[in-house]
Formats: sequence, structure tokens, C-alpha cells
Amino acid sequence: MLSSSLDAVGNLKEPRSTPQALGTVPSARDAMAGLKANMTALDGLRTPDRLPLAARLALIAQLETDARVAVAEAITDAARLQVHGVALWRSFAEQACHVFGILLELYGDLSDRAGLPEDLRSEVDVRLAGAAAQRLRWELQSCVPEHRQLWRRIGDVWLRANGSGPAARECLRALAYYSAGFDQVPPATVPAVDSLIGVAIPFLALAPGATAAGRYLFDPAAGKPPRRLVRVEQPENGALTFVAADACAILSGFSSQVADGVVPPGLAGAADVAQLAAALQILLRLWSEAPPVRRYRRHQLGGALKVVRGFDHIRALLAGNLQDDNSLWQLQNASRCGLAALVPPAEREQICLGDLVGLQASETHEEVWHLGIVRRMRANENGVLVGVETISQRPIFVSADDGRAAHEVLLCDPLLKGEAARILAEPGKLPAAGALFISHHGTVHKLKPLDGSASGYDFELRVYQVM
Repeated sequence: MLSSSLDAVGNLKEPRSTPQALGTVPSARDAMAGLKANMTALDGLRTPDRLPLAARLALIAQLETDARVAVAEAITDAARLQVHGVALWRSFAEQACHVFGILLELYGDLSDRAGLPEDLRSEVDVRLAGAAAQRLRWELQSCVPEHRQLWRRIGDVWLRANGSGPAARECLRALAYYSAGFDQVPPATVPAVDSLIGVAIPFLALAPGATAAGRYLFDPAAGKPPRRLVRVEQPENGALTFVAADACAILSGFSSQVADGVVPPGLAGAADVAQLAAALQILLRLWSEAPPVRRYRRHQLGGALKVVRGFDHIRALLAGNLQDDNSLWQLQNASRCGLAALVPPAEREQICLGDLVGLQASETHEEVWHLGIVRRMRANENGVLVGVETISQRPIFVSADDGRAAHEVLLCDPLLKGEAARILAEPGKLPAAGALFISHHGTVHKLKPLDGSASGYDFELRVYQVM
């Protein structure tokens, strides 16, 4: 027996929302209310009942379908979910994480039932692995601690499936999520990455031998997360090598099409060209045969960091109009390009991927602040471990004139003739074209805009050449 949300060969059918007029679609909060109701219904199924196994499976499967539809509808249209915000996205991601965690437990309970008929076993395994994959995805996005059953369930399903069939494909989806840096993917790019992973799954593999294309080692019987490979390594004791070389070949072809402004077949409606380009860059960087390596050595360090969050607060601080808020993070390690710090659990809700932060060692007597962008977040037992990319080691507050108006901005680099200089400003404040003039140390500098730029929900980072 196959539930309606499985196709003819037993694969999970991924729901896709269709674009609608803005006035006809539910708001983000409506979608979240639907997820909350779904969560309540699933919670009720944790209580033992006398339903036949087939009926219980059908009921859980229907609630899963409703949850997947709600999630797909919410994240497809940015007008419904403010993907560049903090509180709404985090709350939504945590709800989705909790829903799929309950589904993981409910399907796991069915899987453990003695005498589960074979005609139900295959569907339970597909759904169990699928729920585990989605739980993992939303763990990484919401920075919620890892579910205690997650990798044991994925490994058990892989072994029962002998590495083939729909259930094994859902296990590969989980490994793809884990290896795709979902804890570093900006919310706006999530749909594009997810769509590309869906296309790539048939070309992913867990291989028994050593290979230069291997990215991770996964032992299905160990009940532990995959381990990242830094060199070719022979798997032992039943471990397998996660290989994405064939998927990279497909994605490279997509990348060429997207570079020409063409959305590849099968991805129409999944995301716009810009988000697909960003998603392809992420996956190709992490899955290619030349995986990313650290440019600079990390040094294990300790001590407290004073932290100020958000462009407005940092600008006011550097302008001398604000005292720091005494928020403290614990430094873990540092390199020339960034640092890792532990955020206390009480401050977890106040930080999000892409946030601009000002950092200063708490014991220093200098008034020097570093600027960085939060690029990675991952929960552990002591709080949230964040990775911060350094943007500037000595930013200064300046006034930049575009010939029509003066703007209060942050200068990230020294003003050296012929060199590039980065400027942080409020979004949309600086003109896209035209020079800026900055008076600094008694000299007026003319800056010509270059193509490079980046943005967050409360800042824009622009690149200029000093003339």
C-alpha cells in the first residue's frame, strides 16, 4: 500500500507551491499557524492507540503531507516570509524542525513495531528517512541541537535498503543536506539549494572504497554524523565514502546555463537566476574534487568578546554616540580572516546568519573594534557556535558625499590611491553609479564605484577605487 504522497515507485513526492497573486496567498504568520496546528495534531499521535498499523501510517503520512505543503508554500514566496528578517524566519525554521522531529519519532516507532508487514515496511522506511532528512535540514537552518535518533535512524534505513531504492535516496538527501553547508546558507537561497539537491540525488553515492572525490566518511552502523575528509582515506569497519563527483558534473552544466541567464529545465519556478547562481556556487565549492581549504591557520584562543549587533548600533558606537551593550561572547579560535565564538544560550534568539557585528576583546584598553559578518551557526550543549568573517580590523566612521547628499558610513579600508576601499552603508542609500567624496585627515578623496557589493538585511557593503 502506498500513500498518496508517494509516487508509483515509492519515492516521496516533493510538494511545489504555484505562484499566486499576493492577495490570494496566506501570510507567513498564517503558514506558521498552520504548522503549529499540524504540530499539535502530531503531538497527539505520540499517545498509544488501537489503530491498525496501516491506518496509523496513513494518518501520520497525511499530516506529513500537510506539513510539507505548508513549508513549501511559506518559503517559496519571499513576500509571505521575510527571509531577510531574523525573528520570523527563526521561529518558522524552529517550528519546521520540531514538526519533522516528531515525524521522525512517529515513523521510528512504527519501524520498531514487531511484525510490521513487509508491504508497510518499505513505505515506513522511505518516510522515516525522509523525515530525518528534513529534520536535519531545519536543524541546520534553525540552529537547534541534533535530534538524538537522527543518524541512527538514517543508518538503519540505509542498511535495510542495501543502499538502493527510494529509502536509500532519502538517506542520500540527508547526507547532501549535511554536506551542503545548510548552516551557512542564507534563508533567501534555501529554496534554490534544496531544488538543486533534489536534482542531484540520483548522481550522489556512498562508495565502499577510498576515492579522491570523497568528501565525507559515513558509518551507517555507528549512529554518528558523517566525518569530513581532508585527504584520501580508506574506509574501515563498514564505513562508506560520500561521493558527489557525478552530481558536480551536472551542476557545472547548470552553472554555465545560469551564467547566460537561462534557468535549466526542471528548475523553472524553483528560484530566480540570481539565487540559483548563488546556490550552484555553494554546492560546487563544497562538493567539487578540490574542496575548500582554510586559507589561514586557526589559533585556539580564549577570552571574552564584547559584541554590538546591527549596522545602526555599530555606526552609532564608532561615531561616539553609543556605549557598547556589554553583550559577551566567548572566543574559541581566530585566524587572519575570521574567528569562532560561543554565544550564550540566552542570546541565541538575537543572532542570525548574515548579521553584521562589531567585536572587541573585553580586556583591551584600546577603543578598536573589528567588524565581521556571521557566516555560520551551529548549536552545541553550551550555546551556539558562530563563525564570523572579518570585514575590517579598524573601521572608522566617516561622511561620504555623492554630490547631492552626505551619508554617514563606515570605511573598512585605508584610503590609498589606486587601491580598493570598502564602505558599509544603509541599504539603498548610496547611488549605484557616480563618485563619492570623503574628507579624511585633511584630504578629500574621490572614490569610483566598482562592481563588487554584498548586502544584509540592514546594511550594504560597496567596493570603490580610490582615485
